Amino acid sequence: MNYILFFSVMNMILLSRLYLTLRDEGTTDVRSRVIMALIPFPVLIFFELNTGFLLLFMYLALSPWLTGLLERDARNLNRNRFILLLIHTAIIALLTSRLYNLNPVSWIYGFENYLIEMFTPGGEGEHQDTDWLAIQAVLFGFLIILNEANIMVRLMLTRLGLSPVGNKGQVINEQEYRTGRVIGFLERIFVFIFILLQQYAAVGFILAAKGIVRYPDFGNRTFAEYILIGTLLSALFATMFAFLAQAFF
Repeated sequence: MNYILFFSVMNMILLSRLYLTLRDEGTTDVRSRVIMALIPFPVLIFFELNTGFLLLFMYLALSPWLTGLLERDARNLNRNRFILLLIHTAIIALLTSRLYNLNPVSWIYGFENYLIEMFTPGGEGEHQDTDWLAIQAVLFGFLIILNEANIMVRLMLTRLGLSPVGNKGQVINEQEYRTGRVIGFLERIFVFIFILLQQYAAVGFILAAKGIVRYPDFGNRTFAEYILIGTLLSALFATMFAFLAQAFF
């Protein structure tokens, strides 16, 4: 499998899936499908026209409608979104394998040299593919932890029968729920960055800081367990994808 091509396509798909962030009611309208369809298409200009290109074009065109179909089941929204992520990963991995001979266009190498010369003035314009692979891998990990990791955490919490219950035994309101999710986004971003920088002690600081902020809510054992498990899962996914990105350095 060509990892650069795989990450390039997957990153555009993940970018389109950011549209699902904080949309817990599902996105079944045509406008949402069109937006999610248009975002990945620019990646096609970097591929040669062949069978692999046509199959990729067809899949990118059909995937938003598949998303809309799965979004109708609001009760299993996180499960369906996770399943669709697995489908995306499997199909793009297949299309970027040697079976379909998906190749970049010839002028892309000159375009890469142009970018390097633009951002590194005075350089010789020489580069290695592993540099671009590392960039794509880091971007892939970053996009995964923004929304997809949140889907995974919520799915696992649901499977464990845990729900966000406050001190008075009532489910917290939507505003508090969204605030908690934004905190989760920031937590994963910082953990991801610190792992990439090999600043492991800073990860402990982030988790400790969150524990201090949430300390007043820990009087409710159920809520404390919900926060603790959610935090550990969130940090685990951020750490896992940071190490995955490092594997391509």
